[in-house]
Amino acid sequence: MNIKRIVMAGGVLATAGAIGFVMQHGESAQARYAVAPVADISGTPSETLEVTGIELTSAVAGKTSKITSNVDAKNMDAKVAPEETKEEPAIRTAALDDVALPSMEEPAQPELQSLCNIEMAAEAAAAAMVDVSLKANCYPNERVTFHHNGMMFTHATDAAGNLDLSIPALSENAVIIVAFANGEGALANTKVPSLEFYDRMVVQSKSKSQLHINAFEFGADYRDEGHVNADSKRSVSDAANGVGGFVTALGNYEQGEALVAEVYTFPTGTSKTMGDVHVSVDANVTVANCGLRIEAQTLEVSRAGKMKVQDLTLPIPSCDAVGDFLVLGNLIQDLKVARN
Repeated sequence: MNIKRIVMAGGVLATAGAIGFVMQHGESAQARYAVAPVADISGTPSETLEVTGIELTSAVAGKTSKITSNVDAKNMDAKVAPEETKEEPAIRTAALDDVALPSMEEPAQPELQSLCNIEMAAEAAAAAMVDVSLKANCYPNERVTFHHNGMMFTHATDAAGNLDLSIPALSENAVIIVAFANGEGALANTKVPSLEFYDRMVVQSKSKSQLHINAFEFGADYRDEGHVNADSKRSVSDAANGVGGFVTALGNYEQGEALVAEVYTFPTGTSKTMGDVHVSVDANVTVANCGLRIEAQTLEVSRAGKMKVQDLTLPIPSCDAVGDFLVLGNLIQDLKVARN
């Protein structure tokens, strides 16, 4: 099945059946994430945020220094574009004289077949996650890009062409699309009604950007129990039981110029603790990104079901600062957890 046809079909489903998945949008996003020939169906422009006013502070042994930036973030609601209409070709008629009519039997048409038998299934799981199973036997060890409601990340199949992932749902009617480099792909969808109990924040970029989400639950500081990131021991079960949030890292860094994403999930609707949750985005200064101007995107999904999207550009300090990092403390809106 060709992925271009899949995307158009998904657009029709989103309009008619309120599936509501959104592909990437904005010129900067297209330039940044264009690794597979997937059409843009969002119809939602987004403004690029220029991150300025950054102070660089070196990390002190045994203590993590915070560096804040002034970001005037404009959030926008993502929308699904209406279905495109195609103009029907003109039909011409011709008069018949004493001309022998040709046989009415049409020549046999060759059957159109996919280049590969690709199968994908999606199933809702605990904490509003989606378990995805991809089987593509003629694409072993192949790079593949996942698309879900504006979130994109790069992964790879195993030696048998298979791949199993658990993906945080960003919409109750979750549609997952995969695209291989040659345009082949597949689509699967499932309903995730439990999403209404959770808030999710996503930061995505290319792997060399080294952007990471850190959440500080209920006044926690760095390395406290309530400091949650991709290296924490927090899991899906903690969120499902209302204990606290967790971070999911998506994307395979071993794939060149990989798209990666980190997703913070918090059980706002079932949390056993009330208070504020502060969420920040860190940028590690490495030999791969030092001196560059990196581009990224944040997505925020609230219990109300609306998505806020913002693009940003961030100048990374020179290579003299390798080993340091930046903390963008006001990029993502903090959570206010109150008893229902």
